[in-house]
Amino acid sequence: EGDFITSGGTAGSGPGQFDGPAVVAFDADNNVYVTDSGNHRVQKFTGNGEFITEWGKEGQENGQFSMPEGLVVDLISGNVYVSDTSNNNVQVFAPS
Repeated sequence: EGDFITSGGTAGSGPGQFDGPAVVAFDADNNVYVTDSGNHRVQKFTGNGEFITEWGKEGQENGQFSMPEGLVVDLISGNVYVSDTSNNNVQVFAPS
């Protein structure tokens, strides 16, 4: 068993809010990425939980998602890979 440290986020669609957070990943700078499936986006935070940015919206075009779930960050290149479940694809984003 582990000891509870902290939690972050609330229900909603604003920055730092979630509707179905699915996967958490970290980059080499200790930033945190979270797939926010119900809001069809990815959110990025500092290691201390401060909101940095978000990207994506519902749709089928490049940079749009329909229930993104999986996410991994390449620690060498910094590229972010997002599996977009309902659109049946994986999208790759350069670090920002």
